Amino acid sequence: MSASRSPSVDALSAPSKKSSAVRSTKIKSSSEFCGTKYAVVSIVSLMSLVVSGCMGFDTEYGASTGASGQQSVNGFGAFRALLQQAPDETPAPDASEAASPREMKTRDLVRLSVREEQNDAIVWVPNEWAPINETSVRKWMERWLTQGNHTLVFIVPDGGSTEEYFHVAAEVAPPKQRLEYRRRLAREINERLLTDAGRESIRVKDWFAADALPYRVRLSDRRVCDFDLEPYVEPRSRNAAASGNELSELDWDKGADDDNDDEQSDAEDDTPVQPETRRFDPLLQETVSVPGGKSSLTTLLRIMDERWGDSRILVVASGGLLTNFAMTSDAAQEMAKTIRDEIRFAASTTDEESSDSALRVSFLASDQFPIPISTVKPGIPKSKGWELMTEMPLSLINMHVAFLGVVLCLMLLPVFGRPRRVRYNRVTHFGNHLSAMATLMRRGGGKEYAQERISQYLRHVRGETSGPWVLPEPVPPPSVASPPNEGAANSGPPDAESPQTVPSAAGDAVDSDAVVASEPSGATKRDMAATNSAATETADDPGTPTTDAESSVKES
Repeated sequence: MSASRSPSVDALSAPSKKSSAVRSTKIKSSSEFCGTKYAVVSIVSLMSLVVSGCMGFDTEYGASTGASGQQSVNGFGAFRALLQQAPDETPAPDASEAASPREMKTRDLVRLSVREEQNDAIVWVPNEWAPINETSVRKWMERWLTQGNHTLVFIVPDGGSTEEYFHVAAEVAPPKQRLEYRRRLAREINERLLTDAGRESIRVKDWFAADALPYRVRLSDRRVCDFDLEPYVEPRSRNAAASGNELSELDWDKGADDDNDDEQSDAEDDTPVQPETRRFDPLLQETVSVPGGKSSLTTLLRIMDERWGDSRILVVASGGLLTNFAMTSDAAQEMAKTIRDEIRFAASTTDEESSDSALRVSFLASDQFPIPISTVKPGIPKSKGWELMTEMPLSLINMHVAFLGVVLCLMLLPVFGRPRRVRYNRVTHFGNHLSAMATLMRRGGGKEYAQERISQYLRHVRGETSGPWVLPEPVPPPSVASPPNEGAANSGPPDAESPQTVPSAAGDAVDSDAVVASEPSGATKRDMAATNSAATETADDPGTPTTDAESSVKES
């Protein structure tokens, strides 16, 4: 396999016919100096990946910063670091006053806005293709390229270098770990075969076409390639194109001659059309044997347009050509240097005022989700309505007010408490009647009064004389009769000397002393008075039902 370079790419100071020869001579002279350094770096990187084990390393694709960008097999941290390095070339002896190369700084890009138009180069590393707003992103990129002196680097997404890593690791791993590495290699091969069967070509309108290869091609020095780059061609639109479902009934009566004529006319109409103002230059190619009659693969393509000025688009055929694992090879490093030189050459034609500033290179990672694009309306931006609350110093004041409001709510929470559940009484509930009766009985004397009333009810109504609720009747105190007055007896009326008799209902005579003894005592009178008062309260309340016990008490 061999790689071919375009001579016009390597000129940085003054592009001329001798620049390609000077560039090739310097690469050969510096290869011996840098060969040992890159070999050591490659060995150290490979051994660090091997020592990390089969299950503990990262395979995230597309990251260029952080732990994934530096440690992942499929990261682009090494490519990003190489772009920041100064070029290996030294100025010619006669160019003593030549300016030193400009510093190149990289940063992450998450949103396309007016501010990002100041970038000198954008490296677009999509994880999946295509984003939902592909057309909007492409128009923004073309408008940015129209400003001139800009470079867009597009890396076609692929499966990365995980399989290639296990190919190499299975050979250099210790004997105890080779079986595990081979098992993981077989798994990666199976996944890759499934991916090869469903891989589709990537076509970006007016830019390029990445034709999917039948299978992944393994290049030299631990690199892989899944696509072949070609210029984008758009088929000519058919004026009278119709599918088989749209044919009318008269079309079925046409003969075979008419069908052949239609096929020939359709073939002539499908002639691809290529913009006259656009130029496609293959910068790097690999000589391989690919099914379909191809003998070479274009791994790095440059697209230029007259409307863009000195701006250009650099397309890398596969991400596996520039991953961290692929960057351990000299071929991948040469491709990264070519991209770096293209960025510097495009920015070298800018104004002298900005020649002292550093070159700004942004890395844009995307997937199938839309890439945010910020558009600015013409005129002076004005804040209206509640937008003023987001401006300084109101934004700072509002933040403190909101915090104090939260503190105030927490302070008043114990005062307000939780809402109380109100219970409404129901008239038809019998428990309310019992509660009312218990309240009346409590007002009348409490527990003792209730027991006396129950005992009285059981004695007088039920006729019970014993039981747990029947209380013993209080014994009336003996009545003390005054001694008879003899003088009064003699002088008094005759009926005072003899005891008086009271006729009873049965006609018997009852002594007056017996009548006096049968009168209720003082305690009994008090009980009867309390009973009468309770009965009066019950009678005054028309809504209170009268029980049998109360009616019997009233009668008594």
